[in-house]
Amino acid sequence: MNKNTLLLVCLVCCTCFSTHAQRRGTYTLLQAGGIFGMATSADQSVMHGYQFQFAFGRNFYDRMYLGLGIGNDVYRGRATLADGSRSTRRVNTLPIFADFRVPVAQVSALGKFGLLANAGYAPSIGADFFKGFMGKAGITYGHMLVGGSDLLFSTGYGFQQFDSRFSGSSFYQHNIFLTVGLFVH
Repeated sequence: MNKNTLLLVCLVCCTCFSTHAQRRGTYTLLQAGGIFGMATSADQSVMHGYQFQFAFGRNFYDRMYLGLGIGNDVYRGRATLADGSRSTRRVNTLPIFADFRVPVAQVSALGKFGLLANAGYAPSIGADFFKGFMGKAGITYGHMLVGGSDLLFSTGYGFQQFDSRFSGSSFYQHNIFLTVGLFVH
């Protein structure tokens, strides 16, 4: 191999790697937060709880993010038993959802507001996890930590359907959520 060919190969490799390192084509989100129940089916009491979510997907030039996520939502509430006594009820879901995010306004050099939407389904896994449709919509604020990663705060409205194949009952709940997480894009 002659010097010109070697120089050309090195130049092409350096050019390709440097442009690829400047922009990520994917994003990753890891967040946790609280769920505050607002309204539910007529025969159920409101439940509150917490959630953990992990999402990854495609970054469309930092203008739109579209991906797939998985979560673990845990709800707790009071239930009235058949004999009239009250007990604490725990309901778990493991939703798999489509994640959509779009930044809408740069509010400072380090912060920006955005919108989010999630829609998915929680499959039934044994007796511990309820199945049902879920949907969320809200706003986000991302505060840049290091180039390409943000501390992300999110709040909004959520809907969760609960369906148990063991008890044969189905109910739903409307809630408000508040999360904080790490968003790498």
